[in-house]
Amino acid sequence: MAESGQQVACAMQTFERLHPTEFQRRFLAQNTRHDGREFMQFRPVQVVKGAISTAQGSATVRVGNTTVVCGIKAEVCEPDVKRPTEGYLATNVELSPMCSAQFRAGAPSEEAQVASEHVHRLAGQMFDLTSLCIESGRAVWSLAADIVCIKHDGGILDAAVVALVAALEDLRLPKAELDLGTGMVSADRTMATHVGVGKRLFPATFALVDDAYVVADADDSEERMATASLLVVHDDRGRLVNVWKRGGGMLSSETIARCVQRARERMTEIAQTL
Repeated sequence: MAESGQQVACAMQTFERLHPTEFQRRFLAQNTRHDGREFMQFRPVQVVKGAISTAQGSATVRVGNTTVVCGIKAEVCEPDVKRPTEGYLATNVELSPMCSAQFRAGAPSEEAQVASEHVHRLAGQMFDLTSLCIESGRAVWSLAADIVCIKHDGGILDAAVVALVAALEDLRLPKAELDLGTGMVSADRTMATHVGVGKRLFPATFALVDDAYVVADADDSEERMATASLLVVHDDRGRLVNVWKRGGGMLSSETIARCVQRARERMTEIAQTL
């Protein structure tokens, strides 16, 4: 009996490799997904803060099989003359061959560039840059948040945003003082202070698969069949702060409204993890 079950499993794996699209369609036609989830069911989220001891703030986030690590490094620099009390926060999402064979070494892929740009835009909504001021017009903190994908199985934007939120909540900056005589900044790392985020953001991504089925939190195989994706972001007060559609597939207003409602429920799930 056990041998028969193994043969069936082996046959299914072979069919999936040879005909991945048809494999997915057969499950979707039965109102289910190949991993057993319902259409609007998200994968579980796991968050571990303080994952990198050498960073000022860090976090590891796992969404299903997708795993990302965010590390934040801080250094002192001069502020922009037009914004003398604001520091800097730069974000970058890295998708290398280490996380998936679909990515190549060298220049960032289109997916990595799109993810980096969108995470950067969202970062501006969650963090008060004036909290990085050391001395107005003279010295501020510059933060570099590197989000590295360790394993890619879809949903990279959701994982990246959650990892950035968690790493910013873990962020602690050394006590810094500017010597007006020398113009040098001294930092006491033994007296680090917690900075924190001004506003948490909670992402939820939906995909239009095969131009017919809308699913939440698509994995890699489902994303490959997707003709459109929809990113919905709420803040910690439940307010809708971002809706971003990508791709040419059509989504009705009723479908978008259903996704927004499901994303609000997802917000509660992520908040409990954080």
